[in-house]
Amino acid sequence: MTYRIEKITKIIILLIMTAALALTGAVPSFAAADNNSKDGRMVSSAEIDWEDAPDVEGTSVIMIDGGSGEILYEKNAEERRDPASITKILTCLVVLENMDLDDEITVAEDYDGAGENIAVKADERFTVEQLLYAMMVGSANDAAEVLALAAGGDMETFCDMMNERAKECGAKNTSFTNPNGMNYAGQENHRTTAYDIAMIAREAMKNDTFRKIVSTAEYRIPTTNKSEARNIESTNPCLGLYEGTTGIKTGTTSVAGYCFCGSAKKDDTELIVVNLNSGREQRFSETIKLWDYGFSKYYTYKAAEGGKVLAEERVSRGDKRAVNVGVEEDFDITLNKGYDRKNISLKTDIDEDLKAPIKKGTEVGTITAVNRDGEAVAASPLIALENVDEGGILSYIGIADEDRLFFFAGLAAAVILFMIIVRIIKRMNYRKNKRRRAQRQRNVRRREWEKERNPFDRNV
Repeated sequence: MTYRIEKITKIIILLIMTAALALTGAVPSFAAADNNSKDGRMVSSAEIDWEDAPDVEGTSVIMIDGGSGEILYEKNAEERRDPASITKILTCLVVLENMDLDDEITVAEDYDGAGENIAVKADERFTVEQLLYAMMVGSANDAAEVLALAAGGDMETFCDMMNERAKECGAKNTSFTNPNGMNYAGQENHRTTAYDIAMIAREAMKNDTFRKIVSTAEYRIPTTNKSEARNIESTNPCLGLYEGTTGIKTGTTSVAGYCFCGSAKKDDTELIVVNLNSGREQRFSETIKLWDYGFSKYYTYKAAEGGKVLAEERVSRGDKRAVNVGVEEDFDITLNKGYDRKNISLKTDIDEDLKAPIKKGTEVGTITAVNRDGEAVAASPLIALENVDEGGILSYIGIADEDRLFFFAGLAAAVILFMIIVRIIKRMNYRKNKRRRAQRQRNVRRREWEKERNPFDRNV
């Protein structure tokens, strides 16, 4: 009996361990992919043929796919130049990320600077929203300075905020010393590149409020405590000239020349052009030529949607057995017109042995788009889409907190089953012993009966 109970106990323990392993191993694995990415992305498979691109007079020019960031045309794109009022793209983005639209600002003093302005007056009150429209639609230099002082406290601090944000956008050679791009004495180092402006504009266009502002052709600031209502018209003529124009900003100074950063969208493809130091009208006509060229040759394919779960990956020592993994933003790829997107497949390469705690947004691997020849055409970081906290003591043996109830329920069921089996065995043994006792009693009575019948049998 003891042997049978021990054997059954071992079987039950084995079943419990098997169930625990099933709980900890129920996460799919994924094929790995080579990653030769630079700055989080790989070069697209789009064959850039600049020989048939239109001629442009601008000194520094670039066109990118606003979705993928792919460079589709460039001319001296890394040359450091003065950007004039295109500076305000970054000013607007920094203000939007640090202030609310309905925040009220009181002007400290009358504006006596040069260039476009709305003639703000000392003690005049505006909302942040009104000043942003004045700055981006009408290119008001005074609005830019008022916003910078409100957001940064002082001009130097705000410029530090701008330059730090520029780096986060992917800019590599930008140093801004004022918020409006004016050529102030002693600020000759106010410089950037066409490439950097394209990266900043691409990041800014991810902000819905920014997109709304820069796509506005006319804006009206109502009467303030110091001035009558102001009607503001956009300095961007492409908003009325080119179907699909979505923004962004003009710029002109004697040092910078005529500059323009423009964006246009057709279907799911948005192209951003930066044209520095071109002609007064050519900056717009050249941008339109580049848009036509870009839309005729390329399109944007959304390979993966930002925030959508693409995979689950096993996590050890966590309150969850797995973490949902995806891309933070849409994973866009630039493809040649005529190239079938069905030829693109996705592979994920997720870090091994992920351990809790894991914070939402933590990079945990790479997703790679591969063409039918097995060549990587683009890549993007994979991130954790949720938090995974450190689990309890059971997580150290592979049982996540979320599985504890199931584990203990299974354990309780196993104990009950064990007790039932033990009871059955005891009952079976009791009946067996009872039969044995009855048999022994029958044997004794038979021997006694046989002895009585044959008293001379000495062997009885």
